[in-house]
Amino acid sequence: MAQFEMEIAAPTLPLDAHSTDKDILRLQEWLIVRGIGVGENSNAQPGTAAAVGIDGDFGPSTEAGCKTFAAAADLPPDAVTAAFWQTLTDGMATAFRFRSTHPNVGDAVIETARAHLVQRPVEARRFIDGELRGRDNSGPWVRAYCLGHSDQWCQGAASQWVKQAFAALGRPLPFPLDGPGIAPLYVPSIVGSARRHSCLALGASFTPIPAGSFFFVRGMINGQPSHTHVGVTISPIRPDGRFDTVEGNASTDGSHNDWEVCQRTRSRTTCDFGVLA
Repeated sequence: MAQFEMEIAAPTLPLDAHSTDKDILRLQEWLIVRGIGVGENSNAQPGTAAAVGIDGDFGPSTEAGCKTFAAAADLPPDAVTAAFWQTLTDGMATAFRFRSTHPNVGDAVIETARAHLVQRPVEARRFIDGELRGRDNSGPWVRAYCLGHSDQWCQGAASQWVKQAFAALGRPLPFPLDGPGIAPLYVPSIVGSARRHSCLALGASFTPIPAGSFFFVRGMINGQPSHTHVGVTISPIRPDGRFDTVEGNASTDGSHNDWEVCQRTRSRTTCDFGVLA
């Protein structure tokens, strides 16, 4: 079973105060990523799940969150049923089951990335009093992108979109994103794979970069030049060197280690590229 199917699979229903802690935790995470609060704990550290009410306790705040979601979705307010759970998780199902019909590689990658973007994948964190609280790199979207792990997830997300697009086309990838000798969630490992297959284009070069390519942000790891972030390009590179992206583990405020899938604009001068077409 694919990881996303495990994330959307229903727990023992209906969910209520007598359910297991594990099932309640999943419910609370899903409510949080759908923008529904389940309480807060001012005594908990801001970087913990408990700070945003993810604690495995089906208390009044979680019950209120369920009623809020049910009302917004036009569902009965009195139980977390199969219909409730399906509606709660249908954005992930829609994104991961999407299949582009574009015959062009770049267009298929862009359309697939946008299909995920529109579902607004986010970590299981939320803003409280202007502060982003909750556990970093957590929640069902992160695990779905990261093979079940709670990890930095930009590469997992970008690789998912590319694999999904190529699967729809029925075409092999131009360079492997997993398998022997490749760390599938580690950006430098994927850069190395692109380089070995002559698919890496340096930002400082004059190589044309098709829309629908990987971009790799250059940076430092352990004091050495490397690559620290990744996403996909969704536009050609313009004469001023700028291009539009869809990327995960980022945010529109400029960070590339943040909490959502978002659309941004970047500069060729800071990136190298994995050409897929």
